[in-house]
Amino acid sequence: MSGYDVMAKFNRADGVNIGTDVRLSGIKVGTVAGMALDPKTYSAVLTLALENSVKLPDDSSARITSEGLLGNQKGNETKLLQRKNQAI
Repeated sequence: MSGYDVMAKFNRADGVNIGTDVRLSGIKVGTVAGMALDPKTYSAVLTLALENSVKLPDDSSARITSEGLLGNQKGNETKLLQRKNQAI
């Protein structure tokens, strides 16, 4: 898949692995391409590889979701979503 990378920081990244789908409105638009631990804040830093056709606004946010026992989604959201070449 050709595209571009964005970086997102989360307090936790439970259930996420390299290759996990990235979805927008339920549609797959990319994958998790990398995972690292920020040595200063101990936040999880994820690299999201997105398709070129997906143009995210600068004020976009990301959320990690998982289904609970009753089918409801629980999430961990970040407001910080940046192009990979920018500081986060």
